[in-house]
Amino acid sequence: MNTTIAPTNIDALVKDHIYISRTSEALIKIQNPFKAQRWPFFTILFSTGEEVYHCIENEKVHIPVNQFLFIGPDRHHSFFDSDSDKLWMITFDYGFYARTPADASFIQNTPLFFDQSKVYLSSPSVDILEYVELQVKYMQHMLAQLSNPMVVDIMHNAVQAILLRSTYYHQGLTSPEIHANTQEDKKIATRFREILHLNFHHAKKLDFYAEELRISPRRLNQAIVNIHGRSAKQLVTEKIFEEAKVLLAHSALTIKEISYRIGFSEENNFSAFFTKHSGYSPKKYRNLQMNLGL
Repeated sequence: MNTTIAPTNIDALVKDHIYISRTSEALIKIQNPFKAQRWPFFTILFSTGEEVYHCIENEKVHIPVNQFLFIGPDRHHSFFDSDSDKLWMITFDYGFYARTPADASFIQNTPLFFDQSKVYLSSPSVDILEYVELQVKYMQHMLAQLSNPMVVDIMHNAVQAILLRSTYYHQGLTSPEIHANTQEDKKIATRFREILHLNFHHAKKLDFYAEELRISPRRLNQAIVNIHGRSAKQLVTEKIFEEAKVLLAHSALTIKEISYRIGFSEENNFSAFFTKHSGYSPKKYRNLQMNLGL
């Protein structure tokens, strides 16, 4: 149950990474592709031919035919052997996508990758379905020419088109209760996510994040609600809870060690927190994950 980052011949250490292929080709380059591993990339899977399944955080996720599945970085996921010729896989890192402040704001705040309370699927409209598959094949062909800046532009724009279409057309991504996003709110939300990612292990109070951003807690919460439709406190709680689930399911750390790692001074406090948000004690949740055998 050791937590690992998927070791691959697909270089996880190179900045500005992008990789596109049929999973039949990708699985050759991924060590233990059928074992749940923590991936450092943004991943898009595109089902062609027939419906398939993928494993995310020990859950079997159904991907209907001709649909995209979006998986955020650092989530544990794995393939099923029968899927090898039925999926296209696109993986890229933050450095590849975030070429401008607008890009950085979008990729860090889109629910496609960062709303871990659900899984996002999206289907291209029928009139462009054939074009989308041809586009993915063309992107794979262009991988050999990434030293050409214009090719990188083409690849970036193709990925951006997939994400923008999916964000626009996906049901439930926006709510009439969410106010119009201002540029300032986007900047605050982007920086908040960056600071949260680095500090959630020890900083749970909004005062810390507001001070880092040099704004009031009220202004921070207003910006987060406007962008995400949820409070800043909810995002902090979700981040801690998701990391707890990952460590319980995929690490050999004791429950006491996990509680300290994510900032709880007492194991009892961590157990109460986890039980409140999952309905299971940490021990029971870990046993359930082990019994799944995925």
